[in-house]
Amino acid sequence: MIKLPERLVNEAFDRQIRQGTVLYYVQLPLKTETKNKFLVLLNRDCSCSKIYYFLTTSQTKFYVSNRKLRKYFVFVAENAVSFFPLPTLIDCRYAESISRDKLREKYGNRELEFKGMLPEPFITKITDIVKTSRLIPKRTKKLVLGIE
Repeated sequence: MIKLPERLVNEAFDRQIRQGTVLYYVQLPLKTETKNKFLVLLNRDCSCSKIYYFLTTSQTKFYVSNRKLRKYFVFVAENAVSFFPLPTLIDCRYAESISRDKLREKYGNRELEFKGMLPEPFITKITDIVKTSRLIPKRTKKLVLGIE
């Protein structure tokens, strides 16, 4: 594998990281396991040292049938965006975080791939959920919504 100069990796990373970006993260450590996952970036300002994200799932059956949970999910229909060929839910219950440096490192090691940007209507739905959520701490909401 060809190793790219760090300057080029950093420039490409900085150009692509912003609110609504969808990343594919190879071997993301979760609470009970390590899995390859899609992340939706939340920060209004992605130059912060801590980047917040929501996880996605294509295991939609349980969530769609659970009325109490529906208000915490954004549904993306099959092929509505090229990087989600299956029906996908963006789980907006808990905003997870990771260091920006860790994301950059994973990108440089080719263990993180920028898949694309969510269309604006999806970003709007996500920010509306964040605004009204009782599950997301106020400090996190400020970073996600860009509130001073």
